[in-house]
Amino acid sequence: MKIGITGGDPAGIGLEVVLRALPPLLSHAEWILYTNASDFKQNINRFAPELPWAILKDNTRATPDRLWLQSTGDGLATGWGDVSAQSGQRALIALQAASRDARSGDIDAIVTAPLSKAAVGNGFSGHTEFLKRDAGVQQVAMSFFTETFKVVLATTHLSVVDAIGSLSQAVYRNLIRLIDAEFRRFAFPRPRIAVAAVNPHAGESGMFGTEDRDVLAPAIGDCAAEGVSVSGPIPADSAYVRAQSGEFDVVLAPYHDQGLIPIKLIAPRSSANVTLGLPYVRTSPDHGTAFDIAGRGLANPGGMLTAMRWVLELGDRLARTNKQ
Repeated sequence: MKIGITGGDPAGIGLEVVLRALPPLLSHAEWILYTNASDFKQNINRFAPELPWAILKDNTRATPDRLWLQSTGDGLATGWGDVSAQSGQRALIALQAASRDARSGDIDAIVTAPLSKAAVGNGFSGHTEFLKRDAGVQQVAMSFFTETFKVVLATTHLSVVDAIGSLSQAVYRNLIRLIDAEFRRFAFPRPRIAVAAVNPHAGESGMFGTEDRDVLAPAIGDCAAEGVSVSGPIPADSAYVRAQSGEFDVVLAPYHDQGLIPIKLIAPRSSANVTLGLPYVRTSPDHGTAFDIAGRGLANPGGMLTAMRWVLELGDRLARTNKQ
């Protein structure tokens, strides 16, 4: 398996956690790191001087005995914590190169290190949205995987008011179908989906809001009639507990924080962001750039290690499905 890793914003901790997480998994795949050459050398000299690596050149065949650098530029290395438009553009250029290679089949999967949306600028709204547009797919979903259960977000980077206002029966029907199809594609047979309610007590028959009764419930009923194993709407204060106990495989959350808070409480640094709907596997750690500790050797590589392990597992599951 050939896996591309984007270095993220070089002013942050992305390259540090990549280089510190990689050694135990180096022999498991062909790992190709997309980043600026000077930023790479600064970080590998500081954080992983013993890690074997080589520059990937034209007609070079990547092998699983070292990290391969796909240089996406040069120039002076970025200063750690020096957040700027230049550091944002370096992160974007690396992402564009990896996305191009994934679309062409030159790599099988992507792991993305964190970048800063503000540093990238120009309306950049995140990895997920960029990869969807660049891959030319109609629908993707942001999800988070732990060993015990998974969470899919119905909305991502919106205010709570805007998120709730954007929900519709069509949105939920399409998402439930996508979840079912994608989990089957990754060799999770007939995934059990719980739809977490929007309102307290799932609206209490409309007393505390009508979204659960008028939007979620009809979409759930339609998908259940199609043979999807889906339940709900289930009050959110019990949906995640029931999933953690093994009753459900995945919870569909209506907005960002409702889904992310239980994940980060239950599985701190041991969950991975997985984009559903892309033609290839894409994962990332569930943390940000941490500019305040960049370059100091304080970053915990656990989140990146989890993202790398999940890209390997999902790649293997996808290969098994494709052989059937």
